[in-house]
Amino acid sequence: MPRNLLIPGDHLCSAYLAGQSTIVLARRYSCSPTTIAKHLRLGGITPRPSRFAPAQIEETALRRLYLDECWPITAIAAHFGVSASTIGNQRRRYGIPIRARHKDKEQGSYGEEEKR
Repeated sequence: MPRNLLIPGDHLCSAYLAGQSTIVLARRYSCSPTTIAKHLRLGGITPRPSRFAPAQIEETALRRLYLDECWPITAIAAHFGVSASTIGNQRRRYGIPIRARHKDKEQGSYGEEEKR
């Protein structure tokens, strides 16, 4: 059975506008972030987006670092301040091909001498 929460709208709205998240406010009032968002909308406040803004990495910069300068994906990710999976996703989105492997890896030796 749903319970009726007495959440003071003016305190809720002012705390949210001061920068507190719906998660923090939900903990304070012992309810879900969805309930907080609903009460904010009832108070005339549009909740902030809950997801991170997508990373904006220029295609030319990614092509240059990945294909021309042969940076590892982890180094590119650190350079842009994002995760390696974000760089991989951007590479696929832009249609940037996977680099060719090193010659010793193509032959299957991986730096080891062939056994005779």
